[in-house]
Amino acid sequence: MGGLSLGPLVFSAERAPVLAAILVAMLVAGLLARRVGAALNSWLLSALVATALLGRIVFVAMNWPGFAGTPWTILAFWQGGFDGFGAAAGGALASLWHLRRSQRLWLPALATLACAAITWNTVHQLARGGDMGLPAAMALTRLDGSAVPASDWQGKPIVINLWASWCPPCRREMPMMAEVAQQETQVPILFVNQGEGPEAIRRYLAQEGIAISALQDPGMQMMAHFQTMGLPATLFINRDGKLRAGHMGEISRARLLSRIEDLR
Repeated sequence: MGGLSLGPLVFSAERAPVLAAILVAMLVAGLLARRVGAALNSWLLSALVATALLGRIVFVAMNWPGFAGTPWTILAFWQGGFDGFGAAAGGALASLWHLRRSQRLWLPALATLACAAITWNTVHQLARGGDMGLPAAMALTRLDGSAVPASDWQGKPIVINLWASWCPPCRREMPMMAEVAQQETQVPILFVNQGEGPEAIRRYLAQEGIAISALQDPGMQMMAHFQTMGLPATLFINRDGKLRAGHMGEISRARLLSRIEDLR
């Protein structure tokens, strides 16, 4: 799954390249603006805003069932959920609008975009880690101590949610994920607790009224294997046992359903 950490800050392999590219673009545009004028900074700001807005709007439109019940989560953009084509269209339209009358800004703008693209690719290669699959032997147990058979995850797409009861974002997303797990018939969701004992897990589930078949990973081997740097982490595994996508941090219903649809 990969990712990057800067002190207490942890960035997923999906977000780290984007944030790095934005920072470099702002730095380069700020330096070039000293020569060509503040209009370059105005262009970049408009392009970034349009990229984020149209990317989000298209994602929401394409995944509306995931937002229909809780429309206020449309604003929870930190949970992920941006359409790449919509984002690219937003940036392109904003750029054409700003640069259409000022030819002297085209070259600095292209230089800014080139630096951002190089940064994105470099950080992406550093953060993504290697191609990952399920470990050869997943030593998971149920709360009664019985081993989880390999048939529970082999030969079919699955979602693995790594969580702990002491983790606030895990607690926030758990009711929604439990509801999706009950409704989902084709792609099982495995709730793999990291590092807690059966009594702590049972107590949390009973207090919150959450009905899931929780699994235990007392040695947190799944976190180590998939190189996750924090909790919660949601892993989307295809039928060949390979990691198709990963989401670090709290996930939205729309993002979860979209990823599950990709697995199908």
